[in-house]
Order: sequence, then C-alpha cells, then structure tokens
Amino acid sequence: MSAAEKLDERLPFWPVAMARPMALAYTGVSEAQMRAWEKTGLVHFRTRGPHGAAIVQRAELDMAVADLFSRDLSEDLDFGD
Repeated sequence: MSAAEKLDERLPFWPVAMARPMALAYTGVSEAQMRAWEKTGLVHFRTRGPHGAAIVQRAELDMAVADLFSRDLSEDLDFGD
C-alpha cells in the first residue's frame, strides 16, 4: 500500500492512476460496484503498479461515476410492485 493510500484525510491531489483501495476511496463506490464496472468494461485494472499492483486510470473512474449519475434511476428503484 502506498503512502497516499494510508492517509485518512482527503488528498490534495489524486494520481492519474491508482490501485483498487485508492480507486474505491476516490469514487466512493462499493467493491461490488467496482467489480460491476470491470465486468461491463467501464474500468480496466492493469498490473503495472508497484510490486505488480493492478492500477486503473483516474479518467476511467471519472467516466464510470459520470455514467452512474446519468442513468435512469427507475431501474434501480424497481422493487417488483
């Protein structure tokens, strides 16, 4: 884990690529949502980080979050009435 990932306070910057723990903190989504983004191809983790860590581009995370907020929420709120 990098020094930036160990910080509890908000970072003054976010790196252009980040490992999963930092990506989760950056987006504020659950692990399940991150896996869903990977499965649908919205985000792509690559093993290029320190010690073989998988990293993802911040730009992909930004697009995935934007997509999350641009979707029709009625599909998420259908409780089968």
